[in-house]
Amino acid sequence: MEKRNSFLTFLTALIPGVGYMYLGLIKKGVQALALFFIIKEIFPMIGIGFLDNIILVPFWFYTFFDTFNIAGKINRGEQVSDSEFIFEKYNWNTFNNNAPSRDRRFFLLLAWTLIVLGILAILNRILDGNSFYYLVLSSINAYFFPALLIVAGLYLLMKESKINKG
Repeated sequence: MEKRNSFLTFLTALIPGVGYMYLGLIKKGVQALALFFIIKEIFPMIGIGFLDNIILVPFWFYTFFDTFNIAGKINRGEQVSDSEFIFEKYNWNTFNNNAPSRDRRFFLLLAWTLIVLGILAILNRILDGNSFYYLVLSSINAYFFPALLIVAGLYLLMKESKINKG
């Protein structure tokens, strides 16, 4: 592949998936762009539109910086193959006992994510849309971050005690 223009790479990386397509990774780019628009359009339709930015902002950052990472590989002369955006690493035959544990963990994570999204959509409908959004935000502000600090502190204490023992 030929060297890519940095400015054009920057401009195309601003839209998730388009940067991949500019680099010649059409399959990966189309899938990333489709996933971006599916989340942006489907989440509000099923009643969890308040979650779209929570997912889309990290997704945007990932695709933006991954585009530059791939462009760097191409500019160094490394061969970059056009692969699936998310699922190329996973064996979907997870019910087979020979499937690697990594594939099973991904399948379970995906399954639980879909279940949680479905529950959130139902709760949002029951609690009349906006009220659920504010309930979630107030709960996160009130409990999640303080609990996260406690868990981080406990983790550091446990890690330090393992170092002292071993």
